[in-house]
Amino acid sequence: MKKLSVFAAAAAMSLAFTACGGDSSSSNVEREEDSSSSVEESSSSVAEESSSSAKEEKGDLPRGARVATLEDLEKNYSLPLFGTDLYLATGSKLGVFSLWIPDTAWVAFRSDFKDGVLEFSEEGKNGSFLGADFAVADSLQKLFKKGATIKLIVNSEDRLQYSLNGSKYADLKTAKVKISENVISDGSKLNGLTLECKQEKSTVKYSFYEGRYVAESGDEWEAGYYDIQRSKLLMLPTFIEKDSYLPLVTMTVGTDYTMDDATGGQQTCKSSSNKYEAIDHEKIAGEWVADKDGYDWTLTLKDSGKYSVDSKKGNTTVLNNSGVWDVYGNVLLIKNTACSEPEKCLTGIKGVVSGFDAKKGFNLDHSNTEEPSMPTVWTMPQYE
Repeated sequence: MKKLSVFAAAAAMSLAFTACGGDSSSSNVEREEDSSSSVEESSSSVAEESSSSAKEEKGDLPRGARVATLEDLEKNYSLPLFGTDLYLATGSKLGVFSLWIPDTAWVAFRSDFKDGVLEFSEEGKNGSFLGADFAVADSLQKLFKKGATIKLIVNSEDRLQYSLNGSKYADLKTAKVKISENVISDGSKLNGLTLECKQEKSTVKYSFYEGRYVAESGDEWEAGYYDIQRSKLLMLPTFIEKDSYLPLVTMTVGTDYTMDDATGGQQTCKSSSNKYEAIDHEKIAGEWVADKDGYDWTLTLKDSGKYSVDSKKGNTTVLNNSGVWDVYGNVLLIKNTACSEPEKCLTGIKGVVSGFDAKKGFNLDHSNTEEPSMPTVWTMPQYE
């Protein structure tokens, strides 16, 4: 197995330190100034919280209430659970959410907040947990493993309320988090930037889009969702082409674009503008064809996020792969989950899209090395 690339290595050190007892460097950045910051006793178990009225368990809204939207959300909230205050962070509303016990544990997960619902689960493969060796961290980890659903509403009195796993709706209290003027605390400030970072002899390039990132180091790369919450950069990789990776990468980004992990490791970064013409997900979805070296290719990008590619020579299929896809800015990303030749198939493929015309086609400068060689020019199929 290859040595962890610099972005994974830095995160690994952060993970190890957190597991030993928390991030001491965050103490001057993450103090809560909330009127409800004293410890409040919660129900003895999540199961007890779930014993709500039958009406609310069915998902019906209380009279006069409406489903909460992203516009209703502030950056940080507190809610009592496990005998302490748990904090819900929404960040810059880029699609990443997190639950925190400051300096102890957190869960980060992806959500489109449809119908005012947040869901995370280890079994459902949505989210990642990091925590220190404390009982309260164990409680959060157990909740993550089992899975949880948080429903948010605005009640008839215009108050934001939440329900955890079907519990009775309760007020969600805004929390204030102190920030440092030397640390970037707003994830949207990274949008449209490329950071080229060095640590020892390794170099990694981070490219940031709206709530998405691509990190490259040599031939290895990963791509996924990101945000900055409670002054921590959270990165959740989804598309991966590397031997080793972490399901959650956390670092602090300075205003001078240095990246620090919890153990004191630092990457020195140079920033530049990430100029690109964003590709519309709906417009590039569809069927595309190509002819290269006597092979007929068909690339199918479905609206659902599923994808397939096949190559034929005459009536013989020589390649047939399938999986999932997405587009970050102008970068097309593919994750193979089934391959006709697994020993030759890459887990992840990324390619820069240029010259896109929804009625004609596009160029794709891609990373795929599988044979037969994948085309770089794709066109819309013609029909009689």
